[in-house]
Order: sequence, then structure tokens, then C-alpha cells
Amino acid sequence: MTRTKDYHRILTLTLYFFSFLLLMEWIYPLKEVANTGNTVLFIVFIALSFLFYLFNVQFFAVVLMKLIFILFSLHHIFFFEYFIFDIQWMGVVVKDLIKNTNFLFGREWEYLTNEFRTILFFVLLWLITYLLKYWLIARRSIFLFFIMTIVYITVLDTFTAYDSKMAIIRTVIFGFILLGMLFFQRFVEKENLGNSRKMMVKWMIPLVIMIIGSSFLGWIVPKASPIWPDPVPFFKSYAGGDERGGNKKSGVSKVGYRNDDSSLGGPFIGDDTEVFQVVAESRQYWRVEMKDLYTGKGWETSKPPTTSTYTIEEKPQISLNEGIDEFPFAENEGQGYEEKQVYKAARITKAELNPNLVHTYGLANIIYGEVSAAGGSKQVNQLSVNNVTEKVTASRNQGPFSMREYAVIYQPQKYSIKKMSETNGQGVQVDPRYTQLPDNFPKRVKDLAASITKGKTNWYDKTKAIESYFQNGQFTYDQKDVAIPKEKQDYVDQFLFETQRGYCDNFSTSMVTMLRSIGIPSRWVKGYSSGTYQGSDGVSENIYKVTNNNAHSWVEVYFPNVGWVPFEPTIGFRNTSIFNNDVEQTSQVNNTDQKDETEALEKDKKETDLTKGTSSEDNFSFSELWSKITTYLNKHWLLLTSILLMICLISYVAYVKRSKWIPYLLIWKYRNKRDSNTFIKAYLSLLKQLERYGLKKEAGQTLREYAIQVDGFFGSQMMGILTLEYERSIYRHQDTSINWEQHRELWENLIKKTTG
Repeated sequence: MTRTKDYHRILTLTLYFFSFLLLMEWIYPLKEVANTGNTVLFIVFIALSFLFYLFNVQFFAVVLMKLIFILFSLHHIFFFEYFIFDIQWMGVVVKDLIKNTNFLFGREWEYLTNEFRTILFFVLLWLITYLLKYWLIARRSIFLFFIMTIVYITVLDTFTAYDSKMAIIRTVIFGFILLGMLFFQRFVEKENLGNSRKMMVKWMIPLVIMIIGSSFLGWIVPKASPIWPDPVPFFKSYAGGDERGGNKKSGVSKVGYRNDDSSLGGPFIGDDTEVFQVVAESRQYWRVEMKDLYTGKGWETSKPPTTSTYTIEEKPQISLNEGIDEFPFAENEGQGYEEKQVYKAARITKAELNPNLVHTYGLANIIYGEVSAAGGSKQVNQLSVNNVTEKVTASRNQGPFSMREYAVIYQPQKYSIKKMSETNGQGVQVDPRYTQLPDNFPKRVKDLAASITKGKTNWYDKTKAIESYFQNGQFTYDQKDVAIPKEKQDYVDQFLFETQRGYCDNFSTSMVTMLRSIGIPSRWVKGYSSGTYQGSDGVSENIYKVTNNNAHSWVEVYFPNVGWVPFEPTIGFRNTSIFNNDVEQTSQVNNTDQKDETEALEKDKKETDLTKGTSSEDNFSFSELWSKITTYLNKHWLLLTSILLMICLISYVAYVKRSKWIPYLLIWKYRNKRDSNTFIKAYLSLLKQLERYGLKKEAGQTLREYAIQVDGFFGSQMMGILTLEYERSIYRHQDTSINWEQHRELWENLIKKTTG
């Protein structure tokens, strides 16, 4: 008996040892692919877990010791400046847990701290070691984890700098040794061979020699060259990357807002996923950020970002407008117009929680949430503005804050053509950030810009000339058949002189660089176009749905005494800004911008009415209903998820315990039935319930033999009586309604026994 116990202890130790070595292959790459230090602590944690399982340490003791080790590791990595028994750093850990738990359930994973990520990683290792124990001891199978390890290593080797040559060899050796040992152990337990120590040794020695020998042979023999081309460049290009780590080579990306603009070009496919919804008086372009450094392939920022923070009482300083004409406001209609500042509000509801905020021209403020909590400490809402990209994010109490709804307060703008036309460049101090071009910028692009603006004497006329150039019929708006510049080819040069086909990034980048080539300060702006008209809120404001398809880029040009003015070169898009035509003999086109806005709004309303069949007020709007549904789901996702999980849990328990409640359902189903086939159906249902209970009828076993087995198990004669009546009903074609009346109580008593 002692020998058997020792054999099982040695066998378990060996299994845990090789599982530990196999799990180490998940830890080794972390230093290279995840910039993770202190992997020794993770390794020690795994080793302790296996030792606890080996010596069958009690559950509560295991939990306590593992929690102590996790706290020790956190102190060693993050809080080493504190004394280990200092309560202060433990309080910091508790606050960090609470804060990050809110981030976790709020799906704001990018704000999880390193301390919390480390705790999650320890929990993950805890679960993995428990699963390995279950697979090794209970299931005697490690094949799934072995395959997962192979896939993990090969993916890292393919897409990262990690070299997995030796890792693959180690994994194959450890994995096949484990598979061989577990196969033999399953065989021993199935055949009940008892003490099989000598048999295990005889089994494992040739197995280990074969595995090591074949692995060594596979390592040293020459390898043939690949038959198929390397698929990695295709995968990377499809995902927006490049095998050289630079520009994309090919592939199709999904349209939408992206943070990395260093490699422009390539086709897009549409994506109508909603980003946010706007309730506003009129259409607006929704600005997110700008880029100022053109590299020849795309856009980057010219210097490291700095951040300025403003409370909701302060106007965020964004270098948009410096001398904008205000809209006239009719104080007393019929008695002339009196100039007065007019502020509008646009209510924005985002589809997902995140701290990034969109805003529009004439920005006065952004308001969200409440300024303070009644009776408690202040919850100060703030706006953080990146001073380089002018990206606006929300914050609360010095940290990022995600919300779903906020209001943009803005002043409708009119840009004075007269003021813009007064600028010819003489005596204007220009920030070199906004006239920057690469040293190797193609000369023929500069020559083209000069020829387009020849004869124009001011910056506004030159800007309009270049903007209008893209509407001359030579260019085509296309998201699919869009080229990517070659390694030494300029992005703008390719678009202007070769393809003349592309989307907003092509048009806007080309206009900015052409303006810069003739000395006009300009910059590349990205955000969202106005979106799709969804109807009216029933008062005076309109509802617009903005999706990933509305992700857009355009141009801003700087004019002294005016500020940064938006221009739209992309075919099919219309600038929503209003230009005040206060210059005589100016093109009539500029004079109709405001009229176009009204006409576009009327067109939206007419199209909506036609789609509905009649007026928008009297008919059901599917888009409005869908908007309400999605808004409700976004607001109550945690509650709905909890309810769904509860339903899944109840369903799972009900399925596992189905043999307990199905008999009562069958009794209720058949109790009041009197048709001729009731007895036969009830008997067949009884057979299925007995099988669920564990009394399965074997293949080739007759019903009478099975009835004897069931009666022997329950110590009764009920199954035999019911089976005899069933056979008579089947073979003699008797009316079973009489049989059912006589034997219903007997059937109910037998089927109730299966609930015990």
C-alpha cells in the first residue's frame, strides 16, 4: 500500500514538473514582447501553486498564502520605497483596486494601471495552474494545453521579435513526454492493473529516447525552402501594418477614425457602426485633432505633446478663431438688426464610453456631468487640451473620465472674405510648423501649386483656387481602388500625377502640401463629417447619426486677424462653414453657402419623409426606434449583462438538474390525456427519463430484460407490468386508452422514483 502511494506521489510530481516546464514557455517571451520585468516572481508563483496541489494543502490555506505572495510581489515591484508592513501602501492598493474595477466594468481598459494589470496576471496564472491540475489529475489529458502552447509560440515567432526555435523543441519534448505518461496512466486505470511502477519505467524509457532522438534529428537535418510564399506580409498589410514596419503594402482596412496617420493610402471598406449622435440646430464638422508634420508618406506631430487643463467655467484655448464675424441676432424684428453674441448647444451622445471629445468651430465650452456632489467632496469636471494636436479629452479629479453624453457650446461663425483677402503674406510671421515640407518634396507638386495660383494676389484667392482645382473633373472619389505609394514615392505626388483617385486623406493632404509649397500656413485636420440626418427632435433641433463612415479629414488655413479657417477639397463633401461675402464682385458661389445649408436641411427632411411614406411627425420611424434601443442598451449594458448571465446560469443549472424536474413536467403533460396513443407515448417518455437517470438500455437488450434490470434497481415490479402492457398494445393493436386509465398511477409512481 505504501509503495502504491509513493508511486502515485512520484507520478504526480513528475506530471507537475513537466507541466511547469511547459507553462514556462508562456512566461519566457514576456520580457521581449510585453516589456515585463520581474518574471521570476511569476515563475515562483507557478511553482508554489504546483507544490500546494502536490501536497494537497487545504483550500483556505492555499488562498491565504497566494494572496500574501501577490501582495509581496506588488510591494517588491511597485511599492518598494515603503516598509513592507506599512499600512499606507496597502491602502493605495485597495484604492487602486476600486478605481480599476470601475474602469474594468466601464470597458475603459486602456486606463487600467500597471499594478492592477499585474494582479490580473497573477489571477490568470492562478486559474491556469488550477486547470492544469484538473487536466492532469482528473482528465488525464494535456493535449489541448499542448496545442495552445504550440500556437502561442508560433504566433509570437511570426509576428514579434521573439525567436522560438529552441522553445518549439522544448515544447515538443515536454509535451510528448506528458502525453505519453498520461496515455499510459489512462490505460492502467482503465484496465485496473494496480501497481504499475515497473511497467511505467519500461514504457517511458523508450518513449523519452524516441522523443529526444527525433527532436534532435529534426533540428540538425537540412530543411527545404518554403513551398508557399510567406503569408505574414499579407496579414500585416490587411491589418494596416507592413513587413518592414513602415508603410502598408496592400490590403483592405475598415473605414473609421484611427490614431496612426504615418502611413496613408490603401483601400477601405465601409463600416456603418455608430460613433455618436448629435442633436443640433444645423450640420457641423466635428473636429478631433490636427497633425502638422508631413513625412512624404503620412502625418505625424512635430514635437512632444503638452497638456493644458481647464475647468468647465473656463473656455478651452484652441487656436481656431481669432477675429471671426459673429452672426447677426434680431433683437427686435422690424426695427433693424443689433449685433449680439449668439451661442448654440449641440448635445452629443456617444455609442461607447471614452474620454475623447469632439467639438466644432466657434467652440465656447464643453459641459458634462455635475460640478460637485451634494454634501460630499467636489467632483471637478475638467477639459484637457493637447497643445500640439489640440485634441480635447475629459477629466475628473486629475484623471481621465469617460462619459456618454455631453454638450458642446459654440458660437455660429461667419468668416469674412474681406478680411481673408487682405492677407498677401507680406509682414506675416508664420510658425514654421505650418509651412514644413520634407526635404525631398517633389518639385513638380510645387510647380503645379504655383501654376494654379498664378495671377492671384492674396492668400484667400490662392486657397480657393487650389481648393477648386480638385473639382475640375480630373479627380475621382474612391475608397476601394486606391493605391499605396511605393517605398521612395511621395504620397501626394502619386495622387496628383498618377492615380488621381482616392478619398479625403488624398485630397486634404494634397491641398495642405500645395498651400505650404507657396508659403501659406495650413494644417491637416481630422474628425467626422456632419453625419446622416435622422429627423427632428420636435422643436427646432435636428438629429444626426455619425458613424465610422463619416470619419473625415479636411484642411485649415491660417489668416491673420481671422484665425484657422476650414476648407474642403474632397469631391462629394460640402464645407458647412459660412463665408461672409462682404467683398464686391466676388464669385456668386460664395454668396450661397448659407442658402445651401438650408436647402440641404430641407432635402434631408424631404428624403426622410419619402422614406417613411408621409410626414415625419405622423409615421413610425425605425431609425428613431433603433436609436432609442441602442441608447438604452449602452446605458444599461451592465444590468442587462448581469440579467443575461443570471439567465444562462439558471438555464445551465436547469439543464444539469433536468432529471429532477422533467418527471413532474411529464406527469402534468400526460395526466389528463385520454387519447388512444397516450400510454405508448408515456411509456417511451419513461424510457428516456430512465436513461437520463442513469439506467440506460444496452444495445441488443430486450424490453423485458431491461424491465427486470430496472425493477431490480428500484426493488419493485412496476416496470415489468408496464412493459408487458406496452408489448400487448404494440403487437395486439389494442386500445391503449383503457390501459392508460389502469396504469397511470403506476407510471407516475415509477417516474417519480427517478427524481431521487
